[in-house]
Amino acid sequence: MRKGLILLLVVALIGTGMWGYDQYQQNFQTSLFLENQYQRMFEAMITDVENIQANLGKVMVTSSPRKNVMLFSDITKLSYNAQERLSQLPIEHGSISRTTKFLSQVGDISTAFAKKNLDGKPLNHEEMNILQELHNYSNFLAQQLIGLQAGMVEDGIRIGELSAKLDHDFEEVNQNMMTTTFMNVEERMQEYPELIYDGPFSEHIKKKKPHLTGRKVEKNELIKIAEKFVNNGSKYEINVLGENGNARIPAYLIELHPVDKNDNNKIIMSITKNAGKVVWMLNTKDIKASKYSERQGIEIAQKYLAERGYKNMVPTYSIKHDGQIVTNFAYSQNDIIIYPDLIKVKVALDEGEVVGFEAEGYLFNHNDRKLDEPAISKEEARELINMNAKVSKVRLAVIPTDGGNEVLAYEFKAQFKKDTFLIYINAQTGEEEKILQVIINDNGVLML
Repeated sequence: MRKGLILLLVVALIGTGMWGYDQYQQNFQTSLFLENQYQRMFEAMITDVENIQANLGKVMVTSSPRKNVMLFSDITKLSYNAQERLSQLPIEHGSISRTTKFLSQVGDISTAFAKKNLDGKPLNHEEMNILQELHNYSNFLAQQLIGLQAGMVEDGIRIGELSAKLDHDFEEVNQNMMTTTFMNVEERMQEYPELIYDGPFSEHIKKKKPHLTGRKVEKNELIKIAEKFVNNGSKYEINVLGENGNARIPAYLIELHPVDKNDNNKIIMSITKNAGKVVWMLNTKDIKASKYSERQGIEIAQKYLAERGYKNMVPTYSIKHDGQIVTNFAYSQNDIIIYPDLIKVKVALDEGEVVGFEAEGYLFNHNDRKLDEPAISKEEARELINMNAKVSKVRLAVIPTDGGNEVLAYEFKAQFKKDTFLIYINAQTGEEEKILQVIINDNGVLML
């Protein structure tokens, strides 16, 4: 009996040891696989940055627009690849924010400059200076990464081991070679000049101020503003939830509860601190079976806007879902559609009541614009569209660019086979600014 028990224990110990060894081997193989992945990613990122630096140097010395387009296209691809690989490394993202932004800007600017070269326009002196700055910083980044790689090889540091050493105090971070290197890079990137260009990563976008002006609204005025805006005859108790000081338009966030206890439809609303304008409103009521048509819903929304002082608003497209219709309205100035001045209105089709409103685009952008006369006619603009597209409608419109600017363009509604598109041709330069596909389904109209 005793010998059998001892034998059983021995077998159990051997089994446990074998299981532990097997687990060790599996963990080792997994760790080795991840380390090889990290190493390949890091090596590929260094190669990307080196090629970015080399291609930027080539752009500054070549005189061929065709060659420039090829180089810029390659730089764009390399920049986004490097950014993606950097984000995959086991390093705190807050430590690489400026580096990531730099790579984004390199790709974005390269796309913009490639387009300019395609249009046959040479880069000006200011743009060449931008390229020089990009080249200098990409060279610095490449040298830092190469030095980091050499140091890690010399000290036998594995990248996978670094993931457990992040988010510690400065002394520990200072011992982390990869984090320390990127801290040095980030410090240098603070000197990187602001780049102003027409792209989504341009510095001027975050500095734009709303055109909305007016005196500061006190909290005790909010209930009157809210009740006047809702204007449904009900009385409400107001609860100020807080202030949104970090928004593009600083505002109060409030909650309205009906005084009538039989009405439990709560309304949440955001009201600007200056001028007391409603940024958005949401009614939490339950939506029942539809009684109103989509067309009636759009008419209700348009009347709603007019009653609240929003004149000359034109419905552009809408979408229906769950018994509601959401319609986008754009401001019309002298029969020119101003798309940046956008308001969205949601109507419940059961009782024809407006249950949603959002006017941030309008409040931020609306102003009395002085629009230049088009330099080209609509007939000349039509000639710039693919001859296979069948144009059914044309009008002038102001559209936003990726960089938050505006351009006056001809909007062509065109069909190609069974698909419908909106094609925007710059009314001053004749450049094709944007193409949107119009998707019409049972729920309404979407733009892609």
